[in-house]
Amino acid sequence: MGFGMDYLLAVSVLIAILLLALLLRWQKPPGPVDASDQLRIVMRARFEKKRLLSRAEFDLFRTVEAHLRRCGPGYRLMAQPSLGEVLTSPDDTAFRCINSKRLDMLVIDTFGLPVVAIEFQGGGHYQNDAAARDAVKREALRRAGVDMLEIFDDHETEDICRLVTSAIQRSKPISAAQ
Repeated sequence: MGFGMDYLLAVSVLIAILLLALLLRWQKPPGPVDASDQLRIVMRARFEKKRLLSRAEFDLFRTVEAHLRRCGPGYRLMAQPSLGEVLTSPDDTAFRCINSKRLDMLVIDTFGLPVVAIEFQGGGHYQNDAAARDAVKREALRRAGVDMLEIFDDHETEDICRLVTSAIQRSKPISAAQ
């Protein structure tokens, strides 16, 4: 009876190893390893252009862009910048929390430093966990000393310009703001 049990144990272990091997093969295949793998994959794929901003976001972009000329020299407006490109943190875990999140727009100064982040809260904005994502962005920006403006569908051009001007003024050092 000892031989039969040893045999069953060996077969059970073998079956478990085979099942584990099959499960590992059925898992998602590893991604491209290096640039040459990525190039081969991209060369086989089809790509199409898509809008960087929705129509409403683009209208807001043009409004803010035109207004920045009246706010002083050197201000520029960026579309869809990654927070990881404009903020940094010595805390690697915190940085990974914001690295791939994007802002709708970002006003930068003459030196390329963030001045005012702009989030457009249009009709389709609050889907899934958008409020939580915005809270993460808002807190990271606040900790870096950057205002985050929320612009809504019902904001008029004058309101937008006033909000942007006010945020730019708040971002200036006290001696420069006077």
